[in-house]
Amino acid sequence: MILIFFALLLVALVLLLMLVVFGFTLRALSSLLLVPGQFAALFRNESVRRNEALKHATMNVIEERFGPSGLNGVARESGFTLDGIAPLDIVLAAAEEGLRRLRAGERRLAIHRRCVTAIVTAGVLAAVVFLGILLGIDRLSLLNVVLAVMVANMLAPFVGMFLQRLLPRYTDISHLRIVGLAERPLLPAKEASSRRPAKERFRIRTDLNE
Repeated sequence: MILIFFALLLVALVLLLMLVVFGFTLRALSSLLLVPGQFAALFRNESVRRNEALKHATMNVIEERFGPSGLNGVARESGFTLDGIAPLDIVLAAAEEGLRRLRAGERRLAIHRRCVTAIVTAGVLAAVVFLGILLGIDRLSLLNVVLAVMVANMLAPFVGMFLQRLLPRYTDISHLRIVGLAERPLLPAKEASSRRPAKERFRIRTDLNE
């Protein structure tokens, strides 16, 4: 009976590992198909690049004053969003200060370690390394997955920071201005009434002052 139990447990573990490897392979392929287009859109669209730089500057200013904030967001043509916990007036003041300092030449503020570019870069690198190992060894295994993730995580910070440094170089923020800020809860009112502070979504709207 005990032998049967361990045999079933071993089979379940093998099936689980196979699912992990198969899922990672599918994710790797989808990353290679979708992510390059996302990068291309970011580099082609100057409005998104401007707002990406301002989003990072806002996050950096907040963290200079208050330490790690956990804020994350997405840049769009009309502005950017930030998700997290912070007072509305602090977010607005940080965005205005970040814009002022970017105009003054502090382009380092346009780079942030939690940038989606860096995170996505890790996924793409993992996909490339994993598929390269797969083609070279011609065999799927958990070791391939682990090796790909380790190599990608070592390389991603350097490649991600390099890509981020390219964005402000080709971005003119001299006429960018902040025209509005709004916030809304990310959780329903019932869930937001717990002991933990509720996360908010801040939407900062921008346009060009021609």
